[in-house]
Amino acid sequence: MWPPDADPDPEPAGGPQPSPAAAGLRALLPARAFLCSRKGRLLLAESGLSFITFVSYLASLETTFFTAPLLEFLLALFFLFADAMQLNDKWQGLCWPMMDFLRCVTAALIYFAISITTVTKYSDGASKAAGVFGFFATIVFAIDFYLIFNDVAKFLKQGDSTDETQAGTRCSLPKWPEEEGDKAVEEDSDCDSD
Repeated sequence: MWPPDADPDPEPAGGPQPSPAAAGLRALLPARAFLCSRKGRLLLAESGLSFITFVSYLASLETTFFTAPLLEFLLALFFLFADAMQLNDKWQGLCWPMMDFLRCVTAALIYFAISITTVTKYSDGASKAAGVFGFFATIVFAIDFYLIFNDVAKFLKQGDSTDETQAGTRCSLPKWPEEEGDKAVEEDSDCDSD
């Protein structure tokens, strides 16, 4: 059942090998282990709900709100593939949890605002459907930013902030060189702070 087995039916050793084109496409897909993880499921739900909301806004009479779900869909896809391909380990200069947290907070707020506006102001079926899917997306994004916040808060409560790289946030801390010449310059300075 769920989650699916990691390798349900392995191919026999002499079985058919996938073509190079299929192997190349398979390399672009996220790993099954990541898609079965909590973060993978949340990003899939965010992507799916954003796409459905985008299509619903396109089909409605009022299309002024279709850009927000489109942007959130593209951002969710970017974070899905960035997390699946472990770009957060490769590009450590970026603070990935903070970017993901801000993406989820802004998406939840924007979806909530446009869903309320759509449900109360417009009466066609596609607008109502877009509003309902927007409310579901609000809930999924809110769950995601709540879980990210708890992970970061748990990491910060450990009190281990003296590491060069913070493992929980993947934010690189600047390491300033401290030399003997810098201390001598500070002592010899003639400026008064009074």
